[in-house]
Amino acid sequence: MNRKVLLVDDDQNLLESFRRQLRKKVELTTAEGAKAGIEAAARQGPFAVVVSDYNMPDMNGVDMLRVIRHGSPDTVRVLLTGHADLEIAIQAVNEGNIFRLLTKPCPPETLEKVLADAFRMHDLVLAERELLEKTLTGSVSVLCDLISLVKPDVFGRISRFLPFVRGVCKRLADPRPWETETAAMLSVIGFITLPDSLIVKVEKGKPLAEGEVRQFQGHPAFGARLISKIPRMDRVASIVAYQEKQFEGGGAPPDDVKGEAIPLGARIIKAVADFDILLANGLGKGDAITKLDRRKGVYDPAVVAALAEVIREQARYTLQKVYLNGLTPGMVLAEDLYGVRGDETLLLMAKGRELNETVIEFLIDNSRTIRINQPVAVIEPMGGEAGK
Repeated sequence: MNRKVLLVDDDQNLLESFRRQLRKKVELTTAEGAKAGIEAAARQGPFAVVVSDYNMPDMNGVDMLRVIRHGSPDTVRVLLTGHADLEIAIQAVNEGNIFRLLTKPCPPETLEKVLADAFRMHDLVLAERELLEKTLTGSVSVLCDLISLVKPDVFGRISRFLPFVRGVCKRLADPRPWETETAAMLSVIGFITLPDSLIVKVEKGKPLAEGEVRQFQGHPAFGARLISKIPRMDRVASIVAYQEKQFEGGGAPPDDVKGEAIPLGARIIKAVADFDILLANGLGKGDAITKLDRRKGVYDPAVVAALAEVIREQARYTLQKVYLNGLTPGMVLAEDLYGVRGDETLLLMAKGRELNETVIEFLIDNSRTIRINQPVAVIEPMGGEAGK
């Protein structure tokens, strides 16, 4: 367990006094002044607890703790002050999210009790975060498995366009790329409500009848309702709900949201998913970008421009053939990968699938019982940068 404590004060004598009292009970670091405290938190953290004096010459304790909170949100913060009035207490709680407010002089036994309480709070915060992360990861995994079982062809589409989504997110400095990527992975969950004949028409870019349009535009709302039942996935659900929304306001859902009010992740998925459909129907990448650009009002121009940059970046990628033990995360299959078991030929992975550690391990494990065609044709960045 993390029992690191950072104590910040501009009084060197006080720091030395606390160091003598606590050095055998906690892993203590001291810093003289707010600037030194911020530097210590950045270089020697994360700390379980930060205790800071309020009245310091370069920056007050509340402001310093606010800065530390941005870099280490799980750290428990305690304010120590000789000016314990209501205004400071309110500021400390509202602006600094302070766990305890202590007055000077602070008896050693009081500080030790507060530190014990702060450690317990820190342990609870970490336990809650770990539980939440496992819940989110498990829930997303289950939903992806559901899609792959019910609509395997549709799920294969995700692995094709996910690298483009990541590239666009990076170029647009998406502040929440994990949410956008997760929404992309779950964007087709509503397809389980659609008949295969309708999905085929959509994948081939064929025009839909009026009733089919309404049916297709209902799939994002269905997927969003499922996702919204998972804790802390509200923003992901919103991205999924707006993935068919056109930049100028058309499409689904039929509301007044348009332009940059549409979630950035939804604008990215809309352009990249339609781009993938154009590629799947034989259009070249350059021509597909041009076609997106000509559909005025449908896509965010900034997203289309970023996607064009991703395509140009791919010119630096090379096609090569490697054996299974030479596969690395980040490589993309350049052709369908087949295996033979007895008299049966199996499609193991569709082309366009980006490889990760799990997929590579799956292929190597299955190569013991299935004869897999090797070497494998893959695309990777020049210089062997795949997976970096």
